[in-house]
Amino acid sequence: MSDVMNPMAQFFARLGHRIIQTPSALWYDVQPRVLLSLPYFRQINPPEDELNHLMRQHKIRALRFPTFLESFGFASTLAINTNPNYDLNCQHQKARNQTRRGLENCRVEPIDFDYLIKKGLPLNQDTARRQGRESQYAHPDYWRKFCCAAQATPGMSAWGAFIKGALAVFLVAIEVDDWVEWVVNHSDTTFRKQYPNNALVFHAARYFFQEKKCKGICYGLGSLEATSELDHFKQRMGWELKPIKQRLLLSQNLQWTFAWAREPCLKILNKIFPQSYTVRKTSALIRLYRQQTSKLPSPNHDKNNS
Repeated sequence: MSDVMNPMAQFFARLGHRIIQTPSALWYDVQPRVLLSLPYFRQINPPEDELNHLMRQHKIRALRFPTFLESFGFASTLAINTNPNYDLNCQHQKARNQTRRGLENCRVEPIDFDYLIKKGLPLNQDTARRQGRESQYAHPDYWRKFCCAAQATPGMSAWGAFIKGALAVFLVAIEVDDWVEWVVNHSDTTFRKQYPNNALVFHAARYFFQEKKCKGICYGLGSLEATSELDHFKQRMGWELKPIKQRLLLSQNLQWTFAWAREPCLKILNKIFPQSYTVRKTSALIRLYRQQTSKLPSPNHDKNNS
């Protein structure tokens, strides 16, 4: 299968993640013994015996993948853009004005990963502080490892927007199967009112559509946590929040553990450890695991909950 040479699999393997291949998909351990399928834009619906065998054979605690609306899972979204003629007219009027201002204020260009090791780290740390969260990208050793793995992987690139010579925002992209996945997009709070993110997203999208002839750009699989502000930005910039479902499977032990977890306890833990990655993700996993259904999502479903 051509997936063996998938650049995303190469990248995550270089980053130290375990890669597993099944007939339906490639998987990587986003956490120890917790698998996520890749690429993120590809919706799959593996048969139950394949999933059960995967979990038993590799002693998996949990796995997650994007699937179809009619499948069993929780309601979510994919942020995608498949318009090869993408231009300013594809944006919401307010975003269009902001993008014009951003293009006037910024210089947008490709950047190499050696540069990003040093100059990208402060933006990672600033983004983590702004969001009030822990982030592995804020740790120098991890960020160096990330950039070195990206530099060694064909089809990976980085783009930055500069204001008066200073890096204001950057994104990291992976080309896979005629698509592009944007996997990291961090910024410096100081420059946000000059709209460098608008300029960067617009410029990079035009490049991938016009120069690389990509079929689509995925700007992220729906998070386990609410991301309403980011989703709003993506929509105004011309991305579709495509309704999908995500499937969560848990080991028997985790199912028993989650059965005892109650919502009040989760809320208390989130208040005590508001920046804890493990607490936040575990709370979200429990909540969304319980929301899974075979029913089609309601048209009024709050996508930000996914």
